[in-house]
Amino acid sequence: MRKTVLFGLLLVPLVSLPQQDVSEPLEPAVFVFTEPVQNSDIPVDITLLETVDGLYTAMGVRRPKGKGPFPIVMFFTGNGGGGVPWVRHQINNRAYTMERFLTEGYAVAWLRYRAEVWFEYTRVPPLEVSTHLAHQLMNRPPLEYNDLNTIVQYVKTLPYIDENKVGLIGNSHGGGMILKATAEGMDIAAAITSEPDASEVLQMDPSKFSGDAEYRTMDSVLPYLDKKIAMERLSRINTPILMMGREDDHLQGIFETTYAWMREAGANVEWITHDHPIHGYLIRVPKENGTYKPDDVQLEAIDEALEFFGKHMAP
Repeated sequence: MRKTVLFGLLLVPLVSLPQQDVSEPLEPAVFVFTEPVQNSDIPVDITLLETVDGLYTAMGVRRPKGKGPFPIVMFFTGNGGGGVPWVRHQINNRAYTMERFLTEGYAVAWLRYRAEVWFEYTRVPPLEVSTHLAHQLMNRPPLEYNDLNTIVQYVKTLPYIDENKVGLIGNSHGGGMILKATAEGMDIAAAITSEPDASEVLQMDPSKFSGDAEYRTMDSVLPYLDKKIAMERLSRINTPILMMGREDDHLQGIFETTYAWMREAGANVEWITHDHPIHGYLIRVPKENGTYKPDDVQLEAIDEALEFFGKHMAP
């Protein structure tokens, strides 16, 4: 059948074409390119990984010498965005803690994911993926913690990784992502949430949270949380978790409340807190003239992290 449609002064013929067969399954495409790492003989595999909706996110994977399979600990911080440049920067400038894990026989990775959508987690149901006319259909857009679950599933398929020994270290918003993903069933061996922004998991009133908000004690934050919703979420977390707080952090009250409610919910959770000026002290070791300069508190925290993962997923 042939139709003609008038656009301005042009006559454009429209031809009905036979519908293509789009029902055949396609193999997912992962793009990996290897780069050197500053002051290290262990390179990084910069990886572009397809997320649940077909868009790509970046990660950098490194592994000890040998065939494995190795346990892997994956690092991430902040509320998303940045892509490959962010991963490269972290691998080359925030790698001290990762180097320590590599030395102990762990593979490591630095992750990135889509940007956070402000308090969207508190408003939407869990992600459901189906099909419509042989194409993908979702009940809502994916969020950053859905990307985290996709990354975990992919890493478990790598031939040099022990699929039963996948662990995470998430700082700040990254720590909150771990809590969200594990509450929705993400299967990992163990995780550290370092100064976790758990405001969404605790169903905090978003009007009471901002960049300059201060909740240094549990009493200061409790009036703005929904404990009933939070406890239902926290009770679903089965992953062993070590939570690291920071004395005098402006959100220490949120960290402490999360730990207390997880204990009350029956979660397998431990608590450690340190007095340190840097938010993210576990992974943000400063570098001067190409050399990392960890202080005594950071060295202690890294030793605690290694001990924790050694209990749950040792090489």
